[in-house]
Amino acid sequence: MDTHIDSRIARERDYHNQRFSDETREAQGKYYAAVKDGAERFDAELNRLARSADILEYGCGGDPKLFSVASISRSATGIDISDIAVAQGGERAAEMGLANVQFYTMNAEQMTFPDNSFDLVFGRGIIHHLDTDRSFAEIARVLRPNGTALFWEPLGHNLLLNLYRGMTPEARTPDEHPLLRTDFDLAHRHFGQVSSSFYGLTTILSVPFRDTRLGDAILGVASVVDRAMFHIPGVKWQAWYCLMEMRTN
Repeated sequence: MDTHIDSRIARERDYHNQRFSDETREAQGKYYAAVKDGAERFDAELNRLARSADILEYGCGGDPKLFSVASISRSATGIDISDIAVAQGGERAAEMGLANVQFYTMNAEQMTFPDNSFDLVFGRGIIHHLDTDRSFAEIARVLRPNGTALFWEPLGHNLLLNLYRGMTPEARTPDEHPLLRTDFDLAHRHFGQVSSSFYGLTTILSVPFRDTRLGDAILGVASVVDRAMFHIPGVKWQAWYCLMEMRTN
């Protein structure tokens, strides 16, 4: 691994060690209400795919999602560049008495697992922190034939969202890059099947009214509007988030 990659990985590790010690993104949390339907679909797909499977949470962070499906999976493994996140996950697994769960501090672009180790690799907001080509290659390598990769990732084409990102640099690492259309081209290079669904355009207007009856109504209407608009050529790339499901041959 060259010096540039070493320094990039080190920056990600240091940022996330600090984040998991002292969360730095509370102010942005309210906006995720705008993509609640996509997050719920991610959860539903995860529950379907994890059953009786060997699963890997790719970039598990300090609040691993794998705990929600560990009881139905054959084995559940989590990796993260942050040793603090991994320690937190291991402590929680021990407290819960989960014998089929394990965590490792690991570079996601250069995993040490053998080829064909998992039926499912999944993650939330992790691919955009990595070299996309290296990441997809590693995910495809550790997946078994007919395995699935499931990822929930932000997109980087919307000018207003990018303006907000530029105004809040403390909420993200200097190396992260919300996904672009070229990243989806790379996904097609590494996987036999790639399907994507898009979330968060007019639904962002519901954020000021979140957690209210009016907010739920606005979100419901805006979600319908978004789904219609995403059929217009090019509009889906203006979405905030994307759910990617990729399968190996």
